[in-house]
Amino acid sequence: MEVVEIGQKIKAVFDNRNMKLTDFADELGTVRQNVYRIFKKRHVDTGLLLKISQVLGYNFFQYFVPADGASSGTQASPSGEVQRQLELSKKEIEYLRKIIKLMEEKADLVQQLSKDGIVATSRDSP
Repeated sequence: MEVVEIGQKIKAVFDNRNMKLTDFADELGTVRQNVYRIFKKRHVDTGLLLKISQVLGYNFFQYFVPADGASSGTQASPSGEVQRQLELSKKEIEYLRKIIKLMEEKADLVQQLSKDGIVATSRDSP
C-alpha cells in the first residue's frame, strides 16, 4: 500500500469546498494555525480524521483501505463487541424488570394498607 499524504488530501478537499479557513477551524474546535499544520501532516489521529471527514463531508478513511476490499491482516470481528453489548443490554433489561416488579409490589402493598386504614393517603391529610 502506498504512503498517503493525508494532509495534502485534506487540503485538496477543503479547497474544493470553498469554505473559509476560520469556519473550518471553528468546526474542528481549533485555531487556523492548527489547520495549516494539519495540511502538512502525513499522519492524523483517527478521531481528528473522523471529525474532518464529517465537517468536509468526505470519507478520508478510504485511502487506508485496500482497493480490492481485501484485508491486509487480521481484523477484529465486530460481532464480539456486538455480542458483549447485547449481553449487557439483556442484563439491564432483566434488572429493570426486577425494579418494575418491586415497584408494582410496593404499589399493591400501599394500596392494601390504605384500604385497611393503616396508611393515610393524601386525601386524608388536612
